[in-house]
Amino acid sequence: LADAAILAHPVPNALISIVVDASDFSIGGALQQRVNNAWQPLAFYTKTLNSAQRKYSAYDRELYAIYSAIRYFRHMVEGRNFTIFTDHKPLIYAFNQKLDKCSPRQFRHLDFISQFSTDIQHIKGSENFVADALSRVQSISPAVDHVSLAAAQEKDKELRDWLSREQQTLIKKVYFPEYNTNLYCDTTGAVIRPFVPLHLRRAVFNSLHGLSHPGIRATQHLITSRFVWPAINKDCREWTRACISCQRCKVTRHVSAPVQQFENMADRFEHVHLDIISMSYCQGYRYCLTCVDRFSRWPEVIPIADMEAVTVATAFLSTWIACFGIPSRITTDQGRQFESALFAELCNLLGTKRIRTTSYHPQANGLVERFHRQLKAAIKCHGGNNWVATLPIVLLGIRTAIKEDLATTAAELVYGTSLRLPAEFFLTRNDNPTSKFVVDLKKRMSDIKPTPVRRHGEKKVFVFKELTTSPYVFLRRDAVRGLSDPPYDGPYKVLERDEKSFIIEVNDKKCRVSIDRLKPAFTLSENIAEQDQFDESCDDDEQGFTIQVKCDAGNPVPAVIVNSNVSSDVSLGNSRLITTRSGRSVRFPDRFQAGL
Repeated sequence: LADAAILAHPVPNALISIVVDASDFSIGGALQQRVNNAWQPLAFYTKTLNSAQRKYSAYDRELYAIYSAIRYFRHMVEGRNFTIFTDHKPLIYAFNQKLDKCSPRQFRHLDFISQFSTDIQHIKGSENFVADALSRVQSISPAVDHVSLAAAQEKDKELRDWLSREQQTLIKKVYFPEYNTNLYCDTTGAVIRPFVPLHLRRAVFNSLHGLSHPGIRATQHLITSRFVWPAINKDCREWTRACISCQRCKVTRHVSAPVQQFENMADRFEHVHLDIISMSYCQGYRYCLTCVDRFSRWPEVIPIADMEAVTVATAFLSTWIACFGIPSRITTDQGRQFESALFAELCNLLGTKRIRTTSYHPQANGLVERFHRQLKAAIKCHGGNNWVATLPIVLLGIRTAIKEDLATTAAELVYGTSLRLPAEFFLTRNDNPTSKFVVDLKKRMSDIKPTPVRRHGEKKVFVFKELTTSPYVFLRRDAVRGLSDPPYDGPYKVLERDEKSFIIEVNDKKCRVSIDRLKPAFTLSENIAEQDQFDESCDDDEQGFTIQVKCDAGNPVPAVIVNSNVSSDVSLGNSRLITTRSGRSVRFPDRFQAGL
């Protein structure tokens, strides 16, 4: 089978054939060529049957396998003579039968097949192993092999040292007559638990924990009730905690780091926040470029037709910069229009520093994000159908509304006086000369100090302490995901870290992400990692163990399923009895001691 799985290069004018097979669940086929009196595979094909196709008879499934294989290999067999091999013998007479015996579906399949070849020959099922393997579901591991487990116990140094102690332990040999072998088991409880040698323990854990990936306590109970070995609870706890699938698919608690402050602004329009929101299509506009000054909270909303970099840069230059001058800092998200080379060149030309927020972290640009909520709510109150016509009135109201954290309005901070609003009857007259008014205005505006942004509510801070030292982290997937998609991706290697963001390596690229989207990746200790390397080396075809648990009805003894190709003289570790693999001295439980 190994030689039959290696694809060969096509040889011109070589004899070709298609071999097919079908099972109750899927169909499979292989295109092969005859070279040096041997068949060489050129391509493979497999397909899972749907619920309706699974109800086909064996004849119809085998015929459908031929039909599907020819359709799949059509570009390679069209115009050439080839033979079709199947292990379903009635198909070799398919083209000799009367047409009135065929169903409409069988007639269509035979009609298509006859356009390419009518040479259908029978092959023994034992010789049709390639197509047969492609048409089968993933096979389950073989049955119990107690002999291999017994041989592994006899070679286990830890068990021998344990049994050689002066005090007699309660680990005894139990004879299994159905397998004609003896296994060392713990017989103190109601269930006889076999002793698992060192290099088989991780496989036992993977077989049981991999069923539903329960938590630490459930996994410990699941394994300790069926097997026994020293420090079994400790191993189960560390392996469960380090399970990559559990860490990727389970949500324990999200990180909520403390909020940091921006640098204080010295003057108005020095720091501006930019963002883009999508609106309903109206008068040729679909989006809005929103700008908010951090000092005065002055908002500006610019309708735009698209989100292209040229459109955004032109709107920002002609509206905001033309009215309020060049800002020293600009805060934006990672939108493609802000990440473009055009916008970067605009910032360089203006001498403006751009602050780039992390992905899926709107809190970093919260001033303009919170403004979006107020803006959309106000537009909805006007009906929202013709928002382009409503927008100037809405902005007038927002600019003249008092800000509780500033104790004034955005218009007063910009113009030094309030704006005249509709239905205003009395106006304040200023009899001072214009020159004196300008001097007083300049003096008062220079005395204004920046006010920090107020944050409503108390944020509960929580950060995993392991994030300060963990070399790998998991990244929360905040994008829209399907029901079967895990909430976390990773683990990813940490390159740099600070209080609010990490630089991790994602697909060989450096990516800066917020700490709020991360959680530490728990990995195994050095000694357990060495054991994992040993387990991985035992996954080869020549030395592999696959352990499962099987409980027979009426038999309280758990049967250990060991799929092993290892000879009995393989070395099985050199751990000592008193000192554990982590170098810690332990005392075994009393139930392992004699005299109880």
